[in-house]
Amino acid sequence: MLEIKHITKRYTDNGRKDSIPVLEDFSLTIGDGETVALIGESGSGKSTLACLICGFEKPTGGSIRWDGKDVFPLARKRTLYRHIQPVFQDSLNCFDPRQKIKKSLCEPLQHFCRFSEKECMARLAPLLDTADIPAYLLEKYPHELSGGQQKRICIIRALSIRPKLAVLDEAVAGLDPTVMLHILQLLKRLQKETQCAYLFITHDLRAAAFMTGDKGKIIRFNIGKDGGTG
Repeated sequence: MLEIKHITKRYTDNGRKDSIPVLEDFSLTIGDGETVALIGESGSGKSTLACLICGFEKPTGGSIRWDGKDVFPLARKRTLYRHIQPVFQDSLNCFDPRQKIKKSLCEPLQHFCRFSEKECMARLAPLLDTADIPAYLLEKYPHELSGGQQKRICIIRALSIRPKLAVLDEAVAGLDPTVMLHILQLLKRLQKETQCAYLFITHDLRAAAFMTGDKGKIIRFNIGKDGGTG
């Protein structure tokens, strides 16, 4: 499914002649329905890896393939996002502030699945119920929701199209511990329903252990001048 082989990512600093390594020789595979937690401190290259997997940037070296195909051309055509969906830490900035929640939720289903509004709501209804999101919130604007509600809706939006992989980049960071637990439990429930694989990127070992359980795996990012190496 997802195969990362010996990727390197370097950035050029205008004040230096040499480039700055962020990732060095990192490899990873994620299979169908698998949960992999990637744990490391800030600056270790975790979020850079998420951007590379989602095709937002190209690696300096190595390859990232989805079902045998390079992710970057798929991302440029936007066909990648039918199969891989990201969920980022800053939920509020993931919404169009001018759109009500209902429209934000329906957009990916209409674009990728060609659903009518009625079909969108039929797909969303059980997910909203699982996430404990009442119907009246669909008529609200993003800024009118709590942080926990914004996060749950971001997760629903990502998983509603039934992707094969969700890239969860610090998706529970900065949340109150009680809200964090609710979000983690929601992710577990939705994974059972959708059979979606998770790449759970975090700095929190307890959250990583909760998400991976007995069957998943935890990978630690090494930290230092050579960037994340796994």
